[in-house]
Amino acid sequence: MPDRAALNLATLGPLTLEQKLYAAVTAGFGAVGLRASDLEEPEERGREELRLSELGVAELEGVEGWMGPSRTARSLAIVRAEHVFAIAADVGAAVVIAWPSEDPVGPLAAATHFADLCRAAEPFGIRVGLEFLGHSSTVKDLSSAWRIVEMAEMANGGVVIDTFHFHRGGSSPGMVDPIPADRIFLVQVSDAPDLPLRELEDKHRLYPGTGALALEQIMAAVRAKGYLGHYSLELHNEEYWGEDPVVVAAEGLRSMRRLDII
Repeated sequence: MPDRAALNLATLGPLTLEQKLYAAVTAGFGAVGLRASDLEEPEERGREELRLSELGVAELEGVEGWMGPSRTARSLAIVRAEHVFAIAADVGAAVVIAWPSEDPVGPLAAATHFADLCRAAEPFGIRVGLEFLGHSSTVKDLSSAWRIVEMAEMANGGVVIDTFHFHRGGSSPGMVDPIPADRIFLVQVSDAPDLPLRELEDKHRLYPGTGALALEQIMAAVRAKGYLGHYSLELHNEEYWGEDPVVVAAEGLRSMRRLDII
């Protein structure tokens, strides 16, 4: 279904927002993923361009600093997050992505801080998706992310599944089983080459189906849960940035369709 296909605009590199939105629309995407900074231009020009494009917003990235060990830093991060939540509410974003801390934090403390973040999002009617990061020492796989979300006990809290980090952090399709479909807030899709996990970086992300990831197994596990949200193509490959953005967006959408992702 095209309206479930989203293009994370980081896929297109350092272009203007208008150029990226044009590429997404022309390629046939129904929604985009972007950062709050994309919508903070003078006189809110970015938000107007987004409205004119008639694209939905699958994801708004991302809030960070809310999980760290410093209470003062966490408080400041919540204030910044409220600004992002306000933008997300204004553009109708499906989810705001929360990134974990690089500092070691225990599961109970992480869950407490995630609950605080979700409470800050409640007045804006925003869902907060915790994204695990394959290189993280704190939240590196789907099981650790779900444990934090489950312990937080916040209805507007859920997980974000990124296939690249799924692979890099050693997640397995079985880790999807305990998670209710309505607590999977977003699925970000990319492939990666057959490299040692420690060597993989975001710049290695590839079109789905052109690398070594077990995408069919991951997608089957997600579908089996009855997931009905967006599938967002997220690539940070600088080789793609040198190509025509419309061609990159169109090929990305075709690659997702070839694998029956959308």
